[in-house]
Amino acid sequence: MTLAPFARGVALVALLATSSCRRDEARPFRPATPDALSATPAVATASVPQGSGGSVSQAPPPAPPPPATTDAAPPPSATPSAPVMPSAGSSATPSPSPDAPATCRGAAPAQGTTRSVGGRTFHVWTPAAYDGRQRLPVVVVFHGWYATGKAFQTWFKMEEHVRGEAIVVYPDAAGPMWSLVDERDTTFVAGLLDDVAATYCADRARVLAFGFSFGGKFTHKLGCTSTKLVKAIAVGDGSLGGGLVGCGSLPVLVTHRTRDDDERFAWGKTAAETWARGNGCTSATDPIDPAHGCVAFRGCKPGAPVTFCEDTYFNPSWPHDWNHTVREEYRDLTWAWFSKVP
Repeated sequence: MTLAPFARGVALVALLATSSCRRDEARPFRPATPDALSATPAVATASVPQGSGGSVSQAPPPAPPPPATTDAAPPPSATPSAPVMPSAGSSATPSPSPDAPATCRGAAPAQGTTRSVGGRTFHVWTPAAYDGRQRLPVVVVFHGWYATGKAFQTWFKMEEHVRGEAIVVYPDAAGPMWSLVDERDTTFVAGLLDDVAATYCADRARVLAFGFSFGGKFTHKLGCTSTKLVKAIAVGDGSLGGGLVGCGSLPVLVTHRTRDDDERFAWGKTAAETWARGNGCTSATDPIDPAHGCVAFRGCKPGAPVTFCEDTYFNPSWPHDWNHTVREEYRDLTWAWFSKVP
């Protein structure tokens, strides 16, 4: 008896299993090169279970791991960063909201803790100089499907792009993707923010949501239905999570890569145009940051600007999957835009 047919069968099953997951949501890969961005987290995390317990949120099968010779980071920036010229209605630097105390009581908790809300988990990074004395904005970063917050952090590293001026939180979805059809994940986010505010010196009036890919779909939904939870939203290479009917108004930034054929460029542009209509803007735009392909829609309601940025960069030597990402320049741009939100 030969094992060849059995081996071929196993290989076929493995191939089908790999192809069933979208290729890059969880762990986009790149070659391990000397100039590669370090994959070391800004702060090591430790599990601190709390709440009512229950299963960890990432129950579905994980996305296939990258090849052994690669790491879990996105492609490095291939072009030098140009001065960012964000437009979110103000040029002032971030400051605590008028209704929030300027300082917090008590010592700062350990950095990089992982906490649970009713069995759901999320991961927190504080600035290196965090001392628990001054309230900081909170940036909540939503991963793509078949990913986890911690896995997403290992390559997205938004905590390295907020200039030490914000607390960064990476929630875990409860399944392969965020829910767009009910409010369970919105309820989770509300509880998460309560826990963060009770544990860290966080400014609940300056919660900023940033979503990538399917996490961007959920971020659109969250911004539409929960303007009392979030101050502003930014979406990178993500399409609409519904029709955005009956939304409130808030600042919106959409960035999208021209060559992305996973979440199509036209979908990102449509999302920005839909928000512009909802925020009372006209269809006309003004260039505000040509180096990053950014335009601002005209005539938006006060406090509800809409900015759209097209990332036209393309490198034919990159693996195809790298076309679906938010490059480092645009993570920097996103924080610069967030920091200008009044």
